[in-house]
Amino acid sequence: MTGPVTELLERQLVKLPFIEAIRDHGALIFFLGILSYSLFLIHWVVSTNWESKFHTFSIVIAMSGIFYLHYSRVLLLEQYEIFFVQCWLLLGFYHVSTWKNNYDKVKTELNSIASLRPFQGSLMRFFIVRPMHKNSSNQWEQPPFRNGIHVLLIILYGWLLFLHVIPFISPVGYCRDQNSQEKTLANGSNRQNQATDVCCRYNYVMEGLDTTQSVSSNFCGGPITIAFAGSWSTGKTTIINSLLGHNYSTSQIAPAPSTDKFICLTMGSPYNGPIQSDDFQRRQNCQLMGHMQQITHEVCGKGLPNVLDVADTNSEFDGFVFLDMPGWQNEYHHDCAYRTFYEHLMDQMDYVYVVWDLNHGKIEDEFAEFFKGKSRGTNFEVIYNRYNSERADMAFLNQQYAKLRHGAQELLSEIYTIKVHDQATLADDSSSESQFDQDIQHLRSKIQSVNQTVHDNRKQLMKENLLAVRGNLKGIWSLRKLKISDRLIKHELNVHREPKSSWLRRFGIEL
Repeated sequence: MTGPVTELLERQLVKLPFIEAIRDHGALIFFLGILSYSLFLIHWVVSTNWESKFHTFSIVIAMSGIFYLHYSRVLLLEQYEIFFVQCWLLLGFYHVSTWKNNYDKVKTELNSIASLRPFQGSLMRFFIVRPMHKNSSNQWEQPPFRNGIHVLLIILYGWLLFLHVIPFISPVGYCRDQNSQEKTLANGSNRQNQATDVCCRYNYVMEGLDTTQSVSSNFCGGPITIAFAGSWSTGKTTIINSLLGHNYSTSQIAPAPSTDKFICLTMGSPYNGPIQSDDFQRRQNCQLMGHMQQITHEVCGKGLPNVLDVADTNSEFDGFVFLDMPGWQNEYHHDCAYRTFYEHLMDQMDYVYVVWDLNHGKIEDEFAEFFKGKSRGTNFEVIYNRYNSERADMAFLNQQYAKLRHGAQELLSEIYTIKVHDQATLADDSSSESQFDQDIQHLRSKIQSVNQTVHDNRKQLMKENLLAVRGNLKGIWSLRKLKISDRLIKHELNVHREPKSSWLRRFGIEL
């Protein structure tokens, strides 16, 4: 019904006399408008003196600089900034000197006319709103020097120059408001504080553009999140416990699927067990789980009850957060809450280890889809658990490994795979135990090396986002955001260049 009703209303509107007159006499109306504007312009040119014309022209320049260059042409403003700053300085100096000259004349007149001395101390003389002379009829004449227009233009050009200075001052207030709690919880290290500063300046530039591209302070300098994912009973929990050197407090190991929760495991804690309610630092490390719950609620109308945050005393992986994921099963593909939580959590991970038991069978196609857009060695690697060279079918491994990539068959890469040998015969074969320990130590070293890779990936993502929005910056602070963005791109987010450090940064000044 919407279509016919809309068409009927449009036909009725077209029949209105006013609308018909505009349609039939559009050219005449346009001509009369242009003629009226031209006559007004001619009248203004004839009836005003050159000083008034220049003042009007100066107001147009100042307002164009504020509302045109800063709001829609900030790239042009930055490119020719030296020219524009010289223009603002020249015009600003003219109006300041003219105002000062007029004020000196007024001051001389005030001192020479006894009847005006009561007004000598009035601030109104700065704007010259008081008349200075009386005519023969004892009426006050118009003041000969009008300083009000100069005061207005001094304010406008002063504001323009301020907009060119403020980009060299960090958004300290914004950062303080955004990250007050995170800074209180930070460990105080230079790297953490520097990363938090980069984060808040990045968010300041991105504010109002795309909230999905904003990041938390944890993203910049927080712990590295590593997920151990795969099918059920592939040995994910066993590998995590082996890396930690002990079983974490809520771990369950059994032949059947035992990990039925999404477990966020944060290391470096003074205790083992579920994170305590007043342990804000560990809760901050696992805040990603709450964010995933919120997304799941928005998409599916419900969350997941099986989410647990756990603290562990392991100090070797302090600065890391391990995610012990429940095994993926095909029936979960049709469960909106489970699939949404799983998929978004995998996307947010810094690194994923796909644990695959060679005795388990093939990799599920739905699970393999999570990795089609990720890069091997940068976003994920494969762990072949319970590996046995005598039983390993390399052709089958190649076929399954190819599922994680676009395309068909793919040769098995030794660089992006880790073999953890079968420990079923540990009690009988000491060499197997030694081999297993070597495999875990190799995996431990690989995880430690992920640290810098992840931080570089984070910087690269932020840099790409800033490059994508440079041309979309709008608003009165667009030049400030653009310059902060360029400094981040060239220095702090450039993995090939050492970040700039200056003692002026302590005072919020960037040069």
